[in-house]
Amino acid sequence: MPEPAKKAAASAFSKKPKSVEVSVGSAAVFEAETEKAGVKVKWQKDGKDLAPSDKYLIKSEGTKHSLTISNVVKEDDVVYSAIAGSSKVKMELKVTEPEKPEAALAPAPDAPSETPAASTSEAPTEAPQPEGTPSSEAPAPPAESEAPADPIGLFLERPQDGDVVVGSNITFRARVKAENLLKKPVVKWFKGKWMDLSSKIGKHLQLQETYDRNTKVYTFEIHIIKAKTTYAGGYRCEVSSKDKFDSTNFNLNVNEASNAGEVDIRSAFRRTGDGKEEAGELDFSALLKKR
Repeated sequence: MPEPAKKAAASAFSKKPKSVEVSVGSAAVFEAETEKAGVKVKWQKDGKDLAPSDKYLIKSEGTKHSLTISNVVKEDDVVYSAIAGSSKVKMELKVTEPEKPEAALAPAPDAPSETPAASTSEAPTEAPQPEGTPSSEAPAPPAESEAPADPIGLFLERPQDGDVVVGSNITFRARVKAENLLKKPVVKWFKGKWMDLSSKIGKHLQLQETYDRNTKVYTFEIHIIKAKTTYAGGYRCEVSSKDKFDSTNFNLNVNEASNAGEVDIRSAFRRTGDGKEEAGELDFSALLKKR
């Protein structure tokens, strides 16, 4: 009798990552979901394992997993893989050139002139321009310097490094302009690489969000209250909106409070008016005489 066909192993993914297409300089995001929480997902680029870095952001929260590739270049246009247990899914990243704004066209040098003939009584007094010279009224092409310096940056204001004394408060602020965003921006704060500070909200940490309808600007703030020395270190702020992503790093320095003043040793052993030592003090000179 023929052997029964073996059943295909069930996939560890409940949602497989799909191929994406982005333009140069943008951020690419691959998303996947596993059947169970706690499953480790490994990401590969062109068959080689990827590790977290400024270029590659790897996140795992419960059953949700993602790989974010920042500042995509043409060399990133290869095959990627997501591996969970014995399941392996391949997907492609297609990188396209960003669209360039069309430059204003100057009139062609040989375009017919609308100046009346010289034989008429209303001939213009101005001399005609030499052939090939563009008209002074022709719109000039846009200057390259007017192009945005950071075409994918989402921050209007990035949080800056800060210093605070132990026991004092400090606030870090990020501002995002939402005028050209299709979806409300989501901001996350991290300490180090992995600690999501949204789970640490309490008496020493508060998060605040406001929105100005007139300027269409979101303001996100993180308030650190009564800072401790353990709060010092590197922090990261991430903002995402649909298929756009941006992040920035900043540092917090926590300094020890300076002493109010040095102890005056001589005043610690002062005598009272009757020649006796104050209560609780030792007369070291008397002890030396006895010896």
